[in-house]
Amino acid sequence: MNRRDFLKVGTILSTTPLFAKNDSRLHITLPKKPFEYHEKKSKQKGGRVLIIGGIHGNEIGAYKAANMLIDTKLTKGEMLIIPRSNFTSILADVRGYNGDMNRKFDSISKNDPDYYFVELLKEAILNYKPDVVISMHDGYGYAIKNKHAWGQSVVIDEERFENFELLKEAKIVKENANKHLRHKLAIINTKTFSGIKHKEQKKALTGWCLKNGIKAYCIEASKQLPKVEDKIYTHLVMLKEFFKLYNIEIESGMDYLIKNIKTLNKIKKPTITLDINGHKEIITSSKVIKVKSKSEIKVVSIDGQRGDFIVPHGVNLNWSSFHFNNLRFNVKNDYKTLYHIDIKRI
Repeated sequence: MNRRDFLKVGTILSTTPLFAKNDSRLHITLPKKPFEYHEKKSKQKGGRVLIIGGIHGNEIGAYKAANMLIDTKLTKGEMLIIPRSNFTSILADVRGYNGDMNRKFDSISKNDPDYYFVELLKEAILNYKPDVVISMHDGYGYAIKNKHAWGQSVVIDEERFENFELLKEAKIVKENANKHLRHKLAIINTKTFSGIKHKEQKKALTGWCLKNGIKAYCIEASKQLPKVEDKIYTHLVMLKEFFKLYNIEIESGMDYLIKNIKTLNKIKKPTITLDINGHKEIITSSKVIKVKSKSEIKVVSIDGQRGDFIVPHGVNLNWSSFHFNNLRFNVKNDYKTLYHIDIKRI
């Protein structure tokens, strides 16, 4: 897919607060948060699947499982992976830093900080024209035990929508995945278009997809599973069954990913390169940096893994440029802080 197809939608809203020109504080410019996507193709014809993780930033198993697919090679079919669709919320480790992104697909204001990324997601889906979209989440509880819970489920908007047999496919995924899961899956039908209980789902990603002629499912691991690896495992088991339905094959096999979840999710500290008044400063671990008043600081690069970013503590995460006196910056991989950079004015 041509990157220009994604970037043509809208413009980034200003994320820089205004200050007086004679402000004696320090000024920093952070990198723009990425809209990360990875397209995979094989020589052998198969299905065309779009995987989306991270719409809710505190659903770690979902975006970590999506991330694991990025380094795989397909031997059959095609896939587009968008693992961190709501990166700001992932860094904050909250459901929605700017409100629930999964209620903004039907309509969103251009003044909403999420606007750019929601529009990019919609454009990606429409341009890619997948056979199916799979939106990955971690939900509360265990749906098979509690009718109000969403965890451990395959979620459909209707049993059948136009010519999409959603329930039929969801049953196949559920029955086959449950052979490998201690905590069994249930099917949740929100009856998005025919019922009255879940009208909000019309604003969600899967509801928007269906209205635009694209088949879509939501899969949910449980937030109550004890380890992140357990959540990732649940997602990979469900994805394995969807891939069978849509003729997607991975060179190493899904079983390889499932068996090596811990190894493949090891985190290393990234290297941060700062430009301080024209001089480079390379940082690999926690450090205190003292600089003179009115200094200009720019984060030149973040060299490490996907999901690495630098986050100012206690500052609006939508800001990419701002003034300060003394401030701690957390160097994170997704939700996890790896080390700190303290910048102080002298």
